[in-house]
Amino acid sequence: MRSINRRLLSLLIGGFLTLAILACTAVYFTARDELDEVFDYQLVQVARAFSRHGGAPLPSSISREDEAQLIVQVWNGKVLAYTNSTGTKLPPQANGFHDIYSGTRKWRVFVLRTVGRTIQVAQPTSARREISFSFALRAILPLLLAIPLFALFIWLSVRHGLRPLNRIAEEVKLRTPTKLKTILTDGIPSEVLPLVTQLNFFLERLSDAIETQKRFVADAAHELRTPLAALALQLRVLERSSSKQEHAESIKSLKNGINRAAHLVSQLLALARLEPQSPREFTELMLDETVREVVTDRARIAEQKGVDLGVIEGEPVTIWGEIESIRALIANLVDNAVRYTQPGGIVDVAVRRGEFVAIVEVIDSGPGIPSEEREHVFERFYRCPGTNDDVGSGLGLAIVKSALERHGGSITLAEGLEGRGLRVVVEIPLSVSPP
Repeated sequence: MRSINRRLLSLLIGGFLTLAILACTAVYFTARDELDEVFDYQLVQVARAFSRHGGAPLPSSISREDEAQLIVQVWNGKVLAYTNSTGTKLPPQANGFHDIYSGTRKWRVFVLRTVGRTIQVAQPTSARREISFSFALRAILPLLLAIPLFALFIWLSVRHGLRPLNRIAEEVKLRTPTKLKTILTDGIPSEVLPLVTQLNFFLERLSDAIETQKRFVADAAHELRTPLAALALQLRVLERSSSKQEHAESIKSLKNGINRAAHLVSQLLALARLEPQSPREFTELMLDETVREVVTDRARIAEQKGVDLGVIEGEPVTIWGEIESIRALIANLVDNAVRYTQPGGIVDVAVRRGEFVAIVEVIDSGPGIPSEEREHVFERFYRCPGTNDDVGSGLGLAIVKSALERHGGSITLAEGLEGRGLRVVVEIPLSVSPP
């Protein structure tokens, strides 16, 4: 696992050391070039001094004689008249500066020729480099001594700079499924604030999802308890029935109870699949064909009840959506309309295309929903007062609302046919992109 702390330390200390090395190198070469000029000037002054005074002592402006290692040779004509070196013999050169090799050493030589006399002053390059290195070392020594202090300063700075991240990590450690409060942003650096903001957003969504799941489980357990208890009671009645008529009625009641429980479980599963955190699979679908398929599936039930169920023909409408959630949406609207419409009533379903939305209308001649109840009917397990329906689960419109939320759609409830019944108008965007 890569460590931000180690990476920053490596980059900062490595960069500092690289700059220090470059600075030291620049100081050395600068000192060497400047001292070479001084040394050349020294060679000229020594030669001129010998030209004026003969065997005068060697002058040196920057170092002692043994450090400078100067060799002075004087020729009278072709005869070596004077030299201060007993070992090294350098051949005379032309007038001016020269770089020559003698043996294994390189020399810097200055020659001053006068009438009948040649004065040659030479200095080994190695002596120059030793003096240059000594000068450069004295110049960069404070920087070298400061390197450990700079490294310590960088380490402390990085440690202090990463402290907000460590604090966030500790805050996240304290979060549990039962404790998902957001992280305080006071004192958070601006560079880390976007991360904390997104993390808080995630914690809020996770907390909402957990609370939704808890409510869903609690509601499901509460709603399932009643039909299961009824099934157990109906089974005991069946066991105690003595006549064929009682036995047949008990079996019928038991079948109805099983159907109610199965319907409730089916609705609960449909609602669970429409939770915001569940995966979404969008595709292109023909809305008008889906509506006709749903109406066809429920035509027999409507016929048995004596309800006139039909589709008002319209133009083809294509949307981008989830086939299962759209089918569940339409199925629950049609089921509700058929279920609450009295025998002899009418249920019409229409599909049309708006400018930016597809519109589905389900109109029935049933009892309708009072205007004061229309805000509450989308709540889970809510039923209007006075409703007496053994099959309904109170989840139909909640499923419709969840499906619309996944598609960015809307729903409106109004009065139905001739001021009676219910008109449900659903609008679904035509080109909503999948999340």
